[in-house]
Amino acid sequence: MQALAFKSDRAIAELFYQVTHSGNLTRTQSNGLRSLSQSSLAQDDRDVVNRLLYAIRRGWVRISD
Repeated sequence: MQALAFKSDRAIAELFYQVTHSGNLTRTQSNGLRSLSQSSLAQDDRDVVNRLLYAIRRGWVRISD
């Protein structure tokens, strides 16, 4: 359900801004990003989601509960 909240361009951009400045992401947001990566998004939004997922894999962003 959380993934649907990220559908708007503004919500994805705002999440990207918050995560890059704080370095933290909730587990719910992380799961929402993973489900968004499988859905049909505009290419720009898909790039933002992939950048966030890459930052998680590299350890640049921490996942908290």
